[in-house]
Amino acid sequence: MTVRQKILDEARPIIERLAKSRSSNGAFAYYEKSDVYQEIWCMCLEAIDRYDPQIGPIEHYLVRHITNRIKNLKRDKYFRPGSDVSTSGLARVRMNLVNALPLGAGDIAEGGVLLGSTAVNVDPIDYLLCDETLLYIRERLPAHLCKSFEELINNNKVRSPVVEEIRESVAEILRKRDNYVGG
Repeated sequence: MTVRQKILDEARPIIERLAKSRSSNGAFAYYEKSDVYQEIWCMCLEAIDRYDPQIGPIEHYLVRHITNRIKNLKRDKYFRPGSDVSTSGLARVRMNLVNALPLGAGDIAEGGVLLGSTAVNVDPIDYLLCDETLLYIRERLPAHLCKSFEELINNNKVRSPVVEEIRESVAEILRKRDNYVGG
């Protein structure tokens, strides 16, 4: 048995454990759980060639390597929606790929977000209705949810329980409005 094969046999269960644990919450952008799982396997197999047993246990080496490589992968392939939209160059390309327009005959204004320089033709009536509805909701939303609501509509992360509370409040506000208008 060669030294490489021996290291590979030792590393296989470690890589499997790392790939399972890091992929379970590592999905981002267009990378799904299975994609992250495969990336981790590839990264580890690549790293084994550079492993020197004198620097320490292989598990520590692989954990540190994967931690750094996953951070780099996210940095290079992901952006936060709602961040600086005046970005250009590679960041703009990355943003357009992550928020790719839907394929098919769907209306762009309904189905996707266009981050390029081309303006989306939005019906002015729809635009006004959207603004009026947002204003209506903002005026009636409980004060403790206002900041989180703004974060949410700007595509920033909001904790799940707060999102659920916002959904319930907005649904109730719109139900009351529809009952008043229709009733």
